Amino acid sequence: MSGIASMVRQRCSEPDISARSVLVTVLGDSVLPVTKTLWLSSLFELAEPFGFSERLVRTSMFRLVAEGWMSNERIGRRSRYSMTLLAVRESEDADRRIYSKESGSWDGSWTFAVVDTPSISTNERDRIVKHLRWHGFVALGRGLMASPSAGVSSLRELLHLVQPVAAVPIGTSEFDELDGLVEEGYFADVFRTADTETAYGRFLSRYEPWSSRDIETAAPLEAYALRTMLVHELRRIRLRTPDIPPELLPPEWIGDLAYDIAADLYSRLSRSAARALSQILEVDYPATMPKRFGA
Repeated sequence: MSGIASMVRQRCSEPDISARSVLVTVLGDSVLPVTKTLWLSSLFELAEPFGFSERLVRTSMFRLVAEGWMSNERIGRRSRYSMTLLAVRESEDADRRIYSKESGSWDGSWTFAVVDTPSISTNERDRIVKHLRWHGFVALGRGLMASPSAGVSSLRELLHLVQPVAAVPIGTSEFDELDGLVEEGYFADVFRTADTETAYGRFLSRYEPWSSRDIETAAPLEAYALRTMLVHELRRIRLRTPDIPPELLPPEWIGDLAYDIAADLYSRLSRSAARALSQILEVDYPATMPKRFGA
């Protein structure tokens, strides 16, 4: 077993990695760019480099169907999965947060949602909060979720997909004396910046060494597996971290270095990975994915 193959399997055997979550990365990173449907047999092939058994893949997909992320249909003796509108919407938003570096100026406004109201049940609130966090919202107080990047219209669309019958008050606002709050460390506490720096440090220790290796010659299936794990671990950080405007980040932010390392490795792995994905998905898979890491 090569260095890439053994590293990927070892990483996927560790307790903080779940098959369900890795499969979500596979669907968003490798499948959705070319199709919204997938045969179960193809998914077994995509899952094999990570050491996931067919039983574990079935269980993981059953959970994704129950969560409203996938739908399933039987065609003869075969099973075909399709990504739901919610899955497509969340994957597209995840693309922006994973593959793009934050840039441009922020106007200081926040979009917020009040999720702790008498008309919203506990289960509805928990589901809404889970999805809002996925989209970069942060809790500014009890029942108050806010984002400095999402707009009102996109928030309204998301809430309709996540919990269409819940009446969630939404609006926009700004902080008074923003510079003072930054200096006092308010946003560092709200965004848990120190925890994020630690997570990026672990990411760099695991993937920066690959920058000096000849990964362009990796076998197609191994290139796909390493690229997937690279994206998966970057995704775990960026989707668990609220959207943070550059104005609120510390100088020489470690996340920028992590992004640059990921961009370099992703580009160098993609041509070989495309050959494996072309065969498994039975499509002419692009060697370069537009709008990813500046491509």
